[in-house]
Amino acid sequence: MRLKTASRIDGLLAKQGIEVDLSKSISESAPLNEPTYLRVKRAIIGDLVAGNFAPGTHLTIETLTSRYAVSHMPIREALRQLEGEGILISIAHRGFRIEALTETYIRNIYDIRVGIESMLAHRAVEMATDSDVEALRHMHEDLNALIRSGKPLVASQENIAFHKRIYGIANNPEAEQILEGRTRVVRTVADSLGGYTPDVFEVVIAEHEKMILAFESRDPEAAGQAVFDHVSAARDRLLRRMAAKEVFNQESPAPTSIEAEQ
Repeated sequence: MRLKTASRIDGLLAKQGIEVDLSKSISESAPLNEPTYLRVKRAIIGDLVAGNFAPGTHLTIETLTSRYAVSHMPIREALRQLEGEGILISIAHRGFRIEALTETYIRNIYDIRVGIESMLAHRAVEMATDSDVEALRHMHEDLNALIRSGKPLVASQENIAFHKRIYGIANNPEAEQILEGRTRVVRTVADSLGGYTPDVFEVVIAEHEKMILAFESRDPEAAGQAVFDHVSAARDRLLRRMAAKEVFNQESPAPTSIEAEQ
């Protein structure tokens, strides 16, 4: 089993790398096959978290194209997603205004996550086959190795796949769609702050282990509670890191006057 797991991990790590020369706020451990617009989105959030973009600043496609050295198309898609997530506000003929990442916003998103994800985990245990449970155990073992590998963004992508695999078993695409649309930004914020850090490796692994054990014991209540506890703990970890980086202390300046077509 260890040899097979090591082989799968080597394959995942081999895919990591940099596709384009974006902002320094993008980690060099980003997966090579990650779409460019997601890299741009990560860079924008990273610049906001780092204080390079103060709340209230106007962002335009031309400015961002120059900053990140990519074409208009991935810039447009990144801005569209961030607008949908409430981080940007569209201003007619003047681009976008970036909003502050507030503690209330983060807590509200996690309230949505914890409710939907714990429900999906409960339902997934009820519907899981023996094959599903075995596949989750293998994914969990692979993810453990990635978390410990020191490749935080690669581990983050595999973590997303792990959670999606669980929730997909519940066969509720409508709930998954709501969940996906409201959680991208908090994932991006977490990645912008460095993703998994050594002090939380074993904590996160233990939280995931409780989820897997609930599947293996066919206990829907335990699965829902394990996910509730895991997502709540992830919220608290992220809020502590954001507070330490003084993300919540950024003041909103008077809007700049950059003029450009969207």
